[in-house]
Amino acid sequence: MSKREAMLVEKLAALPEGPGVYLFKDKQGRILYIGKAVNLRNRVRSYFHGEDAYRPWLREMIAKIADIEVLTTRNEKEALILECNLIKLHRPPFNIRFKDDKAYPFLKVTLNEPFPALIVTRQPKEDGARYFGPYPDGKALRETIEFLKRTFGIRTLTVVNERRKSGCPWRDTSKFLPRACLEYHLHRCSGPCVNAISQEEYRQIAVQVCEFLEGRRNEIVKQLERSMWEAAEREEFEKAAKLRDQIRAIQTVTERQAVHLPIREDIDAYAFASEMGLGCVQMLLVRGGMLLSDQHFVVRVAEGQSAAEILSAFVKQRYSSGVPVPKIVLLPVELEDADLIAEWLSEKRGEPVAVRSAASGVLRDLLDIAERNAKQALREELFREEQEKIAREYALRSLQSHLNLPSVPHRIECYDISTTMGVETVGSMVVFVDGKPEKGEYRKFRVKGAWILDETTGKPQPDDYAAMKEVLTRRFRHYFDGDPKFSQLPDLLLVDGGKGQLSVALQVLREFKLNLPVAALAKEHELLYVPNSELPIALPFNSPALHLLQRIRDEAHRFALKYHRKRRTQRALRTILDEVPGIGPARKKALLQHFGSLEALMKASVDELAKVPHMNRKAAKALWEFLHQKDLWNE
Repeated sequence: MSKREAMLVEKLAALPEGPGVYLFKDKQGRILYIGKAVNLRNRVRSYFHGEDAYRPWLREMIAKIADIEVLTTRNEKEALILECNLIKLHRPPFNIRFKDDKAYPFLKVTLNEPFPALIVTRQPKEDGARYFGPYPDGKALRETIEFLKRTFGIRTLTVVNERRKSGCPWRDTSKFLPRACLEYHLHRCSGPCVNAISQEEYRQIAVQVCEFLEGRRNEIVKQLERSMWEAAEREEFEKAAKLRDQIRAIQTVTERQAVHLPIREDIDAYAFASEMGLGCVQMLLVRGGMLLSDQHFVVRVAEGQSAAEILSAFVKQRYSSGVPVPKIVLLPVELEDADLIAEWLSEKRGEPVAVRSAASGVLRDLLDIAERNAKQALREELFREEQEKIAREYALRSLQSHLNLPSVPHRIECYDISTTMGVETVGSMVVFVDGKPEKGEYRKFRVKGAWILDETTGKPQPDDYAAMKEVLTRRFRHYFDGDPKFSQLPDLLLVDGGKGQLSVALQVLREFKLNLPVAALAKEHELLYVPNSELPIALPFNSPALHLLQRIRDEAHRFALKYHRKRRTQRALRTILDEVPGIGPARKKALLQHFGSLEALMKASVDELAKVPHMNRKAAKALWEFLHQKDLWNE
């Protein structure tokens, strides 16, 4: 019995029998899969001794399991909630993940703030705000936002992360601004920032926006009609006319978008179709008798995965994102944990929710519509993927021809350097396989010694060529040392730069006695430098080969820049922490790991700082006072 097998036997024997969540990990400690169970002991053991051990899509995962961690809960509902939160946090590779699910934006209405905003975000949280979505169709999202701005006058923001926000400039809502922005003058914002509307009136606008997004449009129209007649009676004719225009806009968009059904309940109906390893979940949203939304989401389907498993995963992911919960969740198949999901959703909605699979009449018609749409969306997705595959193959063959390569370059590696005057210099390695990014193969390097002595000043200066040489040398040394993370050689080695960087790459390859195709792509004129050629190759600007190389080069640049910015931010944070009395190496390391950025550290309360390992309340208070002293930022 191997050491791994002995450890697993020991872990399985020690498993508790109550409800909870289990995490399968590989030998590097990475989470492979997260699941929940009524009986942890029986469920986890079934992967190794029951039917699950023979299911094709699980065999690969089971072979990688090197550790098992369990978290017990008081009941199965708590286990379900914990499972949803952990999957959202860790995104394990063997849990069902929907294509680009991380990229789908949500609309967020910050009803938890004095002056709510409509925000586009990709990170829904349980923070007291209202979330709507996700929106896989970017055009539909933009049209919705424009309509809400014109019709209701709510202020809008787009949030990428805490440091990157765009839209409404009114961030500190405790102070009014001296003048309104252009949106107010274009009648696309009601101007709460300049006190053009009272807080109570503006909050009512935000509530109406939520009702509109929920599909309760008839209720909004009735409210607006009452307000319109009241304004007319008070002879506030300008206000009454504005309300009339709002009513007409809502009625127009409702008539254009909605299909009316003879049913009053709020319903989310789902269907699923799969073919050739690709699946499509179709979702229909019915609100107040109107079919308001028809969206689909794509998922990779492993051999042996059932429609029930995929729909169960989708339902959990969707409603754990804070979106409104309907009265009825309608499904084409029965879910194993339907009763538990219904209990969880009922708690979120505040009244009973039915999770149903048997349907007749109008509900059966809804499922039929969803099924037809799922099959059509799947056909379109398969066709699109086939066209993209053909385009990638053509680009690779074109690249082979232009560079006189011995074979089609199935694996292309690209390297880039990112630095700021020699500070926190880093290198990136990105990998494209058959024209697609293979992100699990990406690698990053901290450059340790890339300096050259300036003959004029006698001072060391950053040397990009030395940095590239160090990165490539370390990459191929890992290969010859048998490091599994660098076990494959590229069919084409691409470096970001011109003749100089190409010479560096060739020098490294000669030192390792490697004969690999290599090229350098210079940004300024998009010229391609290759060995044994005095002149660079100027590929046509409409060349698929050039577009592929540009995409790979730009991805290497993005990956290097992201890592460099992270290192630079942490360096700045370390510098500040060095000045704080009572913050030694252990505390500094713990704070860096926990917060990661100065912005996150500045937002933390004394209580949050005190909870960090190695910290206590006295040190936390001293750190908070140091960070918030005015003189620190006014120097």
